[in-house]
Amino acid sequence: MRLLETGIRQAATSFAVLWLLLASPAVPAATSTVAEQAALRAAEVTGMAIYRHDHAAAVATDALLAAKAGAHDPRVRGWISEETPQGLVVTFFDTTPAALYRVSVSPEGTAAAPVQLDPPQPLTPSEAGAAAARQLALSAKFQPCSDSYNPVVLPEGDRWVVYLIPGTTRNDIVPLGGTYRVTVDGSKITAQRGFTRSCITLPDSPDAVALLVTHLMDPVPTEAHVFWSLWAKKPIHVSTTDGSIWKVGGNHIQPSN
Repeated sequence: MRLLETGIRQAATSFAVLWLLLASPAVPAATSTVAEQAALRAAEVTGMAIYRHDHAAAVATDALLAAKAGAHDPRVRGWISEETPQGLVVTFFDTTPAALYRVSVSPEGTAAAPVQLDPPQPLTPSEAGAAAARQLALSAKFQPCSDSYNPVVLPEGDRWVVYLIPGTTRNDIVPLGGTYRVTVDGSKITAQRGFTRSCITLPDSPDAVALLVTHLMDPVPTEAHVFWSLWAKKPIHVSTTDGSIWKVGGNHIQPSN
């Protein structure tokens, strides 16, 4: 029987599967190649960055809705987030695009009161680049697995990397399927990949101690697994292409042995 990207629902099942994971042979870190170790470290760092920016956007959105007594500003067409010495700044923009609101989010995830820009202000060159990359990535051809997507735009040298994160209002699933990475250089998409081959969701429940997924695309876990582990606030055990099993616990990846 083939195990296809499934999640652990109940605590009893969780313990049984985790026992099997611990009893299964896994590639020790010492025998991983230099390239794999580099990929693991990059996945940890990038996955954490995706989570921080996505979380900041969610916190800023809540703060903006609270300031507007729950009403959506119909002018808002998107948001971008940027690192600052004090944390992250989330900027909500219109179709111009021009900045409508800015919300500062501390490293601890606390949002300051939204600053309304009246009249709207032009985006900075960096903000304009991020906003353009965001819109270009959303226009790419990909199989959507959600009615809504939450893009995270990260700088990579002179390019932008946009992570398309499927949105959900449910708290009993982890919507891993449909997560994409799109690389934008100037006005062109230069690379694109998905992290799953289907719109898989991992069933989750409060008593699940961990989740389990079979990943048939890479020899090691990716930044998407790190992000979703942080998002779910529990470990994800990832079985990869060579039969190795890895534990992704937040922003740390290690062999599950």
